[in-house]
Amino acid sequence: MDIYEEYKDSGIDWVGKVPASWKRSRIKFLLSHSSAGVWGEDEKGNKDDIVCFRAADFDYSHGCLKLDNNTVRNIQPKQLEGRVLHKRDLLIEKSGGGDATPVGRIVRFNYDGIATCSNFMHFISVNKNNDDNYLFYYFYAMYANNVNVLYFNQTTGIQNLKVSEYLGQIIFIPSLKEQSSISSYLDKKCSEIDNVISAQQKRIALLQELKQSVITHAVTKGLDPNVEMKDSGVEWIGKVPTHWELIRTRYLCNLCTGNKDTINRVDDGKYPFYVRSPKVERINTYSFDGEAILMAGDGVGAGKVFHYAKGKFDYHQRVYNFHNFKRVIGKFFFHYIANNFRYIIEEGGAKNTVDSVRLYMIQNFLMTVPTIEEQYKICEYIEQKEMAFDTAISKAQHQVELLQEYKQSLITEVVTGKRKVS
Repeated sequence: MDIYEEYKDSGIDWVGKVPASWKRSRIKFLLSHSSAGVWGEDEKGNKDDIVCFRAADFDYSHGCLKLDNNTVRNIQPKQLEGRVLHKRDLLIEKSGGGDATPVGRIVRFNYDGIATCSNFMHFISVNKNNDDNYLFYYFYAMYANNVNVLYFNQTTGIQNLKVSEYLGQIIFIPSLKEQSSISSYLDKKCSEIDNVISAQQKRIALLQELKQSVITHAVTKGLDPNVEMKDSGVEWIGKVPTHWELIRTRYLCNLCTGNKDTINRVDDGKYPFYVRSPKVERINTYSFDGEAILMAGDGVGAGKVFHYAKGKFDYHQRVYNFHNFKRVIGKFFFHYIANNFRYIIEEGGAKNTVDSVRLYMIQNFLMTVPTIEEQYKICEYIEQKEMAFDTAISKAQHQVELLQEYKQSLITEVVTGKRKVS
């Protein structure tokens, strides 16, 4: 791409030099309206009910709102004054966030009806002398370059963006015509990149589905395609080899839960600490020493997060520990339950105020039990297949990461004038 003929120093570290013709301003001077959102009360079924968007509705990768599960709140007209959203408005997450997604994310308002946003949000309207889409991309570049982390404080675990200071930043902007050219160019390029990312993500999902299917087939059907089969009596299992047994989990192992909480984790602790998430924490104590399978018992990972462990470790009070295996080897048990317990979850029996797995659900879970010799062979086969699938998935994930980095880099270079859009 072309570059501009002449540049000047912006005095802004992450921006660097900008085209000499671009004008200095502050973000807040490009706006016609700036306001926090409002949460109101629960839906009442009257004229004051209104759609209220939250950060959970952000489709950040596409810079817009997800519209498939709208939240409705009851908000009095006085509270709603100056808080109805319009096309061209931009929504900023000002409170909440986390380590992976700190506050400051921004999306475009793309809803056709009347709506507002929650009190954890802030929205801005761009004045007629500037292009709202250009400013969206500028905010996107700031977030990608971690500028937002300089403008928030954190209390009681919640990040709060200092909005007035954030919007008071100096910005160098081109003419309205050039802003529009830049935003149109980025719309086209980002759409192309997003399409490729989407294709890779679909490939990853397909590979993960195929991997799960291969493992499920191996632990329920075995490796011999010519073996005589019998009906298991369980719909999702189907037919199994005639000489295999069907045994409930309660007869195959011992089961208990831990006595620690997530707050007991220690950075760089001596032992693994299994909580209710895929991430294995660390801790300086251990309450178990041996071979075990760990399963999250509640939370979003209930019945979906599994770990195979061997040695000394500690674990959360709502993590189930399967151990002291009888008639099955630990690895076979792990492959079987980690890939097939989802069928119990999908039945809906694990739904309460939070996702949870009850003891009876585990104890009554039916497992296919081949001979010990077959179990070893099946585990060896699964590990070979897993390696091939994981390699392919890792390559696709790396492609997604590179594309996302390229998208961020492209946006940053264009909105700061490092590249000239013709």
